Amino acid sequence: MVYIINLFIFASSIWNKKVTTMEEKANLTAERSLEIITEQIERSRNVVAKDTGQLLYLSGLATMGTAVMVALANGLSASPMGHLLWLVLPIIIWLIMRIHDKKQVQAPVSLVGTLVGRTWWSFGGIVIGFYLFALIWNLLVMRLYDNLATATQAMVTITPVIILLMGMAVAITGHILKRRWLVLFGILGGLLVAFCEYSGIIRAIIVYTIASVKTIIVFTLITPCLSIFLFSLIGLVIPGLMLKKQNA
Repeated sequence: MVYIINLFIFASSIWNKKVTTMEEKANLTAERSLEIITEQIERSRNVVAKDTGQLLYLSGLATMGTAVMVALANGLSASPMGHLLWLVLPIIIWLIMRIHDKKQVQAPVSLVGTLVGRTWWSFGGIVIGFYLFALIWNLLVMRLYDNLATATQAMVTITPVIILLMGMAVAITGHILKRRWLVLFGILGGLLVAFCEYSGIIRAIIVYTIASVKTIIVFTLITPCLSIFLFSLIGLVIPGLMLKKQNA
């Protein structure tokens, strides 16, 4: 009887050790799996950061180039019709993305890449829709009102809104990629340039320093281009170069 009891105790101890060992292995396997997933996400984030940096850089250059073309068109024609050239910019950026994607090695779709991509596609859709709406509205206002001052008050201000939306997209991208400095670039750059544009500080300086009415009109027409050029440099080109350098 004593022998049977001892045998039972011995078997129970072996079984408990076996169960404990299995639980430890399960815990280690779960921890290791979590580590592997975390490493893959971080690796994916770095790859996406490098690609995003390249696209931000190229898109920024394209936007700056378009801003120069629009400014020249407005300045030479002394009319705001040059702003229609902004409609070409989405096509240019789309072509840049297509060429960039073809040169890249096809990689599995990642959550980080999907989030960044959808952020900028959403930004592009909202900006294009808002720009077309504002453009049509402003043209109608110019036809309905004979008084230029009254028409100007009824017009939709386009540039500050687009700059704020762009800054928000840059900041969201920074959050997704866990790059705090990119978030700061987007927020501070967007607020600073949008405030200068919306408050009319640059226009006021131009009015007080230039006597010629014709020159004032020309500078007023190209001021939005200068604002977009400046934010493209601060919010797109410089962050793009920094992301490329960090993840080279």
